[in-house]
Amino acid sequence: MKGEERYLLNLLEGTKTRFVIPVYQRNYDWKIENCKQLFDDLEDVISEGVESHFFGSIVSKADGPDTRIVIDGQQRITTSYLLLLALVSKLREGAIASEDDNLADMINEEYLIDKWHKSERKLKLKLIKDDQAAFEALYSADAEKFIQDSNVTQNYIYFCGRIDKTRLTADQLRDAIERLMIIDIKLDKEDDAQRIFESLNSTGLDLNEGDKIRNFILMGLDAQMQEEYYEQYWNEIEKNTGYDVSSFARDWLAAVRRKTPAIKKVYSVFKDYVKAEAFDTKVLFEELLKYSKHYKAINDADSGNHRLDAVLRRLILLDMSVMNPFTLNLFEYRRCGGISDQQVIEALKSVETYLFRRWVCKVPTNALNKVFETLHSEVLRGVKDGGSYPDVLNKVLLSKEGSGHFPDDAEFIQAFEERDFYRIASYKYYLFDRLENGDSLERVNVVDNLRDESFSIEHIMPQTLSTSWQQDLGVEFAAIHARWLNSMANLTLTAYNSKYSNRRFAEKRDMENGFKQSGFRINGFVCQQEAWGEEQLKARNELMKRKFLELWPSIESDFEWGNDAYEEHALDDDFSFTGRQIAAYSFMGSRFTAKTWVDMICGVLSMVYELDPVVFHKFVPEGSDFPGRYFSWKESDYCFKVGEGIYFNPGSSTYVKIETLKIVFEAAGIDCSELLIELYKSKVGDPS
Repeated sequence: MKGEERYLLNLLEGTKTRFVIPVYQRNYDWKIENCKQLFDDLEDVISEGVESHFFGSIVSKADGPDTRIVIDGQQRITTSYLLLLALVSKLREGAIASEDDNLADMINEEYLIDKWHKSERKLKLKLIKDDQAAFEALYSADAEKFIQDSNVTQNYIYFCGRIDKTRLTADQLRDAIERLMIIDIKLDKEDDAQRIFESLNSTGLDLNEGDKIRNFILMGLDAQMQEEYYEQYWNEIEKNTGYDVSSFARDWLAAVRRKTPAIKKVYSVFKDYVKAEAFDTKVLFEELLKYSKHYKAINDADSGNHRLDAVLRRLILLDMSVMNPFTLNLFEYRRCGGISDQQVIEALKSVETYLFRRWVCKVPTNALNKVFETLHSEVLRGVKDGGSYPDVLNKVLLSKEGSGHFPDDAEFIQAFEERDFYRIASYKYYLFDRLENGDSLERVNVVDNLRDESFSIEHIMPQTLSTSWQQDLGVEFAAIHARWLNSMANLTLTAYNSKYSNRRFAEKRDMENGFKQSGFRINGFVCQQEAWGEEQLKARNELMKRKFLELWPSIESDFEWGNDAYEEHALDDDFSFTGRQIAAYSFMGSRFTAKTWVDMICGVLSMVYELDPVVFHKFVPEGSDFPGRYFSWKESDYCFKVGEGIYFNPGSSTYVKIETLKIVFEAAGIDCSELLIELYKSKVGDPS
């Protein structure tokens, strides 16, 4: 195996460079977003005067004197051919200028075809069957033969569109393509192609997202500045985040963008955001350092206020890092003087109650990312209208619906009655610490002692009933045991679990270090009982129920929204959009106002078409699997044009519009969280 750094066009030019994609490879699947990134990079190469731009590696193996089998890199090499073909097409149309009248012919004959082939002029790239048919149709330049539901076709059309719009001349674009650098890896006959492919794609220690971010920020600086910024900023950021910059960057992006990127896309989202915001390097470092200090204060419960730290410690025990985007924004608001420490404490207590009640009630957690991405910004809207931060926050939490809702007292107590509080994994640290210590300053170290097993959770009525316990419980012992065993009424703390074993209650109570001598507050009721049966279990159940309502009380709010206030929901929120009036929507970070639901769906579908036109061809012609068949090849009075040859009839209910978008997003591989819909908080109708 031999590898060398070389320019892409050097690899493609000449006669003995036919590349064949073997049939075992997947279809060409680069999307519009990948092509956009490439074209953006090419424009940057020219505008920034970059000498070369690394474009990845091409791994191939010789198959005769004039053919190379592509083992890895088919996406890059196919996209390069499509771009060259698009450039040739636009040159021949006169849509892009060149000082060389023969540039189109030169590109065609040097890169696209083997002009010296004896029997016919063959394309130098041979794709797998369906992709090859689409590629050959493009080369024929007969638009009627184009295979529209192919990524090959749609990416070619995209490149044609970008060439129409670019400020570059054809000579500049060719110059930029010439600067694409690759690693050309040629396998020898004895090399095992499959094993090498697996090695390239499955082994090795990849850079994590934080590593990529560090390289992205520092790489463009001179050596002295790199050293200075690393010591002044990056090293501190790493320390503040426990050297997990990837997770911190993800939470920071969620905080500032109100949207959480997938962990594998943190770097790409970070790069796009930084470029879009045009951050100066020093300003970016200062911003990251500032938020990393908040991150450390939150995760170490070290805010400088001991009462606030107590709440933070409890939230850490709840293991709810999902709320980090909210707490980061809250701490930045605190730093700026927008909120007092007391208000921060009140707000976090409400969030704590929200989280714990949901856990008790076993409410699915899938909605929490979206809740905490937008919670701070939602609250600030109310604060601007004169509400206090804690009061508005309560109002927002109470207004959540579906899987994001705040369980009321009835739901909370019903779940309390039915919950198994013994098999709760790490939640036992939070629950029993809270029950034992409450808000007292005289604290028992429940958490550390449970972790090192000095303390344990004790079943007062044992897990296995001895004959004597059965006699003490009476003829209904089996039913009593089944109903109460793992309930809160029957559980407590002890440091002497092994000594208690399944002794009778009176022995557990009166023995040395028994319940009567226990120093735990939680055993105050237990030690006073003469017996332990259904009567005592019911009494303690009521006692613990009151304790739950005291420690995790329902929240209230007197705040009222103004008529122009709105709320925000992602497309896949567990929420009913029916009967609500739309105010605006945001798609992939861009915000648009909308008077009607039709405005929204027409706008979104058009943007999805720009990203992935192939998807829409799956929904037509008639007889497709698409419910209701709202898409058509044909224009009609009620349809609007989504893209070339694709029309949509928006005359449907809000529910159908939402479900249509979900199906389109799924087909296009777009996360539903990319669409945020703003609704007026007052339910003022449902204009379609």
